[in-house]
Formats: sequence, structure tokens, C-alpha cells
Amino acid sequence: MEYKQGGFFKRVAKALIDTEKLKTPVVVKEATEVVQRIEQYKNALNKTADPVEINRIHEQMKLLELGLKGEKSVLFELQNAFLPLHILHDVRIIHNDFKAQIDFVVLTRKFILLIEVKNYYGNILVNEKDEFIRQVYKGNKLVFQEGFYSPVRQVERQAEVFEAYMKEMGAVTRTPIKHVVVFTNNRTVLNTKKASKHVKEKIMRIDGLVKFIKQELEKDSPVKFMDNRMQEMSDYIKASHVELIVDDIDVVEQKLLQETLHEQPANDAPPEMNQVNTSQLEDALKKFRMQIATKQNVKAYHIFTNKTLDELILKQPCTINDLKNIQGFGDVKTKAFGEELVELIRAHQKK
Repeated sequence: MEYKQGGFFKRVAKALIDTEKLKTPVVVKEATEVVQRIEQYKNALNKTADPVEINRIHEQMKLLELGLKGEKSVLFELQNAFLPLHILHDVRIIHNDFKAQIDFVVLTRKFILLIEVKNYYGNILVNEKDEFIRQVYKGNKLVFQEGFYSPVRQVERQAEVFEAYMKEMGAVTRTPIKHVVVFTNNRTVLNTKKASKHVKEKIMRIDGLVKFIKQELEKDSPVKFMDNRMQEMSDYIKASHVELIVDDIDVVEQKLLQETLHEQPANDAPPEMNQVNTSQLEDALKKFRMQIATKQNVKAYHIFTNKTLDELILKQPCTINDLKNIQGFGDVKTKAFGEELVELIRAHQKK
């Protein structure tokens, strides 16, 4: 949807009469679709007596409520920031067949901030390779740990799609678009001592979010949005939002939320078996995907999507049967290049 600014003189005239009266946050878009889905599940409970289906529905409701709980805590912080902000909660943008599902888009006077919210159980360690590892302790004893896909890379991908869309539609030209990951579980400890500066600057606990925004607002910026301009921008982003697709489930996020919900790891594998070099595996899988796409003369996402990429990194299937349990892999794809793919993953695990 192209952004319509009007002619040069019209824009100048609007700028001359624009004001800077906004002093407190404004919620422009709420996460109504998640609430609607919870209500749909509640209605579904009244229509079934199947105990298996009832348990499944209850589980899905709890997962949605858990994710929403983390996002509500971020919303509370933003609404009580006493800053001129426009807040959009749960925004989905589709651009050139790529999708960005953003928990929060926040407009400030000087920049746009994208926020990815994580409400996970356990502590988060980021090692010297910028790999993310979730750790579970009992007392002082480490009982479980596993690597998971970098949420920094996740929000970076979303920012790339969002920025490309905004620039191509003419909505922004010089506006800085920043992005961060916010962990909302109060018991989570972030250990980033060995992480790179780039990652350290992108992740934080919820109690550091407002401080981060204030610090960024003190920096120089090529733009300064007045009230009307902020309203135009936030209205445009809201209008660009794409409704939720029912089957559009992030399986990786769902697994981590399930573990958080039950406050226990999904398996009891020894800690050393769950440390994965996710960054190298991601690069290898992307290279493999591009090679197959080039051979078949199709776009990379036709081989497998970024959502499927995340699931491959998380589950690391090492057999054809395991691969068939990955979303998007049926008989056709597994027959075409399944053996090569699982061999690549097995080779990665031996490193």
C-alpha cells in the first residue's frame, strides 16, 4: 500500500502548522486478534466433549495467554514511560513474499523501534559466538540447557522486511529503524558477558526498556517527527497490518512457551548434548536452500520458508522420518533432497 504524502508545498504547509503537544504515550493499535482467538477457543470448549480435544484447546489457550502476558507487561512499561510515543501492538507486514510479525512497533520523535518480546522460563546465556542457550537450574546446579535460534537475528529479519516495505512504499527515507529483544520473565537472568557488543545492545530485560528508549532519544537523528507526522505514520503502519492466518504457527516459539508454561524442560538430555552452533547451521541451511532453489529455478522460500528454517535449527532432524515431522516436508521434498539435508545436519552436529 503506497504511502501518499501529497505535493511538496502541501507537505511544507502541513509541517509549518504541525505541533509538539504530545507528551505521553498513545496506543494506536491493540493486539485484538489474540484475544479473539482465545475467545474462539473458549467457544470451542462448549462444543466438544472429547477429552483429548479439550486438553488440546486448554493447552493452546494457555500458550496464547502466556505469550500475551509477556507482551502486556511490555505494553504497561511503554504506557507508563511518560514519553511522546505511538504504540502499535502486534503488527504483521508482508512485502515481496516475506513476512514480518512484530510484537511492537513504537514511533518516537526521532526513530521507529521494533520490539520482539520473549517470555521464557530459565536463564539466558549468550556465548562468545553469540549463540543463545537457555539454562535451567535447580538451586545452584545446572540440570538442563539447550541452544535456540537467535532472537536478535529473528528481530533483525523482521526489521529488514519492515524497513524495505516502508522505504519502497515511500513512508520513510532517512528515519532510523531500531530493534531490540525484551525478556519479560522476572526470574530470567541474562548472561551476556561473552557476547559481542552488537548483541549486548540488542537484548535487555523488561525493566531496562524505557531507559533504553530515553538514551536513544538523546542521540542525534536525521529526523524529528511532530504530532501530525507521527499520527500519519502510525495510521499508515496500522493500515498496512495483515490479519492473522489461522494456520500460521511459529513452532519454535510454541515449543519454548510450552516449556515455560510447565516450567520444566521438554527432555532430560544431558546439557552438553543440547549446545548447538545455531549460527553456523543457519548459514549452512541457507546455502543449501539457495543451491537447491538455483537448480530448480525457483525462489528460495519455495524450497522451505524461514519458519521451516527455524524449526530445522531447533529440532535438527537426522533421519528421513524425523524430517517428515518438520512442517513443509512431505514425500515430494524428502525424496528430492531429504537425504542431502539430513546428512548436512548430521555433519554439523559432529563439529
